[in-house]
Amino acid sequence: MIALSVVAAVVAMCAVAVSLWQAREAKRAQAAAKQSQEAATKAQEEAQAARKAVEQATASAFQARTAAEEAKKAAAKAEEAVGKAALEASASRMLADEAQLSAHQVTVRLDEITVLLAAERSRAGMPAFAITPGAPDEFRLSYSGGPAVIEQLTVSVVPGSRVLGLSQHDEPPVEHLDVGPLHTGSAITFRAATGQRASAVFQVRAEPWEPVVVRAE
Repeated sequence: MIALSVVAAVVAMCAVAVSLWQAREAKRAQAAAKQSQEAATKAQEEAQAARKAVEQATASAFQARTAAEEAKKAAAKAEEAVGKAALEASASRMLADEAQLSAHQVTVRLDEITVLLAAERSRAGMPAFAITPGAPDEFRLSYSGGPAVIEQLTVSVVPGSRVLGLSQHDEPPVEHLDVGPLHTGSAITFRAATGQRASAVFQVRAEPWEPVVVRAE
């Protein structure tokens, strides 16, 4: 009987030991499962973050490619505009050179005609006139040849010569200015509203002779 009791006690102790071991293993398994779940959650979060980073990188790459294409198009347009501007500048320069040459030729021709007319008037005994710049916007009209005195002369603005008006003393500027009398070999001063001395061209009329164009030199 005693032996049975001892055996039963031993069996009970073994059962308790087994139960304690099973409980400890179950606790370890539960802790391991919790760690596995936490690791799985962390891995899922990292996977989501990686997927989001990939999506952002893809979007950035697409934007960069779009920006590069737009920059390439803009560069092509800029290059085309530069070429067009260069052609226009070259054409404008050629036109300006031609205009300058034409203006020079016209000026030379006008000077030649003026000299010829003055010589012809001198041979015919007609009066000759010259206009020289003085102070700012001031000019001197001189007379030679012809009669000893011309009672009245009319100095006029020549269209396109950039002479805006004529005056004597403090009078308002006008297109036609009557001056005189003027003796041969003498000069008279008048004012012209212009700062373009190179373009100051006037017309002088003394009856009964035909009017003559005089450049201020």
